[in-house]
Amino acid sequence: MLDIVLNPSGASGRSRALWKKLEPMFKDCEYVLHCSSETVTVGDICAGLTDGSREVKLVIIGGDGTLNDALNAIRCFDKTLLGFIPSGTGNDMQRDMGLPKKRRELVALIKQGEYRRSADIGELSFYTDKGVIRRKFNISSDIGFGAATCAFAERSKLKPVLNRLGLGRLIYLIEAIKVCFLVSPADIAVKGEGVCRRYKSCLSAIVMNHRHEGGGFEFCPQADFTDGQLDLIIGSHISKLAYLRVLVCAYKGRHLGLPGLYTHRSREFEMIASEPLWAHTDGEVLGRTKKVKMKLLDEKLRLMI
Repeated sequence: MLDIVLNPSGASGRSRALWKKLEPMFKDCEYVLHCSSETVTVGDICAGLTDGSREVKLVIIGGDGTLNDALNAIRCFDKTLLGFIPSGTGNDMQRDMGLPKKRRELVALIKQGEYRRSADIGELSFYTDKGVIRRKFNISSDIGFGAATCAFAERSKLKPVLNRLGLGRLIYLIEAIKVCFLVSPADIAVKGEGVCRRYKSCLSAIVMNHRHEGGGFEFCPQADFTDGQLDLIIGSHISKLAYLRVLVCAYKGRHLGLPGLYTHRSREFEMIASEPLWAHTDGEVLGRTKKVKMKLLDEKLRLMI
C-alpha cells in the first residue's frame, strides 16, 4: 500500500491540480491519500506514518520544500521507502536524480513499490543565542548569498504571480541579482577534512549534497548524493559585478575556473562568519547566524525512484 501525502496549497495550488491528473493513474493500486491543512502539516502526517511500527511506502507530491518538510519528519528511515512527484518551481531533485519527466513513467516506478537506491542525508546545525537548531536537507545548505536569495524570494510579491504563470524560477534569478548588490560580504573560517582556512570578503559558502539548487544552478558539478561526501564552494574577494558572471556560468556548471572560487570535499564542515549571515536548508530559510555546521548523517534515504 502507498501512503500519498499532498499539500493541496503547495506551489500556489499546482499540487492540488496535479493530483487531479495523477489520481486516475493510481486507480489500479492500493493507496491512502493524506492531505495537509492549516492545522495538520506535511510533517505531522509523515511523522505519524513513519514511527517504525510498519514498513511505509511514502509518496510526496509537492516541491523541494515540501520534500524537505517530509525528510525532517521521518522518524524511522530503515522502514521508510520514499517516492516523490515534483510539482514545485525549482524541481532540483527531479533534475539531479534523473527522474522521468513524463509523470506516467514516474508513477509507474512508484507503483512498483521497490527499493531502488539510497541517498545521503545532510544536516545543518544552526547556532543561536538560545541554542542549536538542527534541520536535515536533501539538496543543499548554505550561508550568505543563496540563503539570502531564498529569504528575499519568499518575501517577494512577485513570487505568487510568477508561480501562477509557470515562471516561478525567475523569482530566484531576480532576487539573486538584488542580493549581489544589497548583501555585504563577510570573512568566513572553514573547518573540514583537509581544510582549516579563513576566507576573506565572501558573499557565500555553499554546501551541496546534490548538484543543483535554486532552480538549476549547478554550483558543485561534482556533487554526488550517494558518495558519502558534501561539496563546498566558497567565493573570496569577488566583486559584486564579477559575482553576476559566476551566477551566469554556474547555471551550466562552467564557473569553477573563475578567479576567487575555492572548492573542498568533506563529510562535515564547520563555518564561522565575522557577521551574521542568512542560512537555509533546501530553500527553507532559518534566519541569520554567525556559526553553522553541515554534516552527513549515518541514516540513508531509501528511494523507490
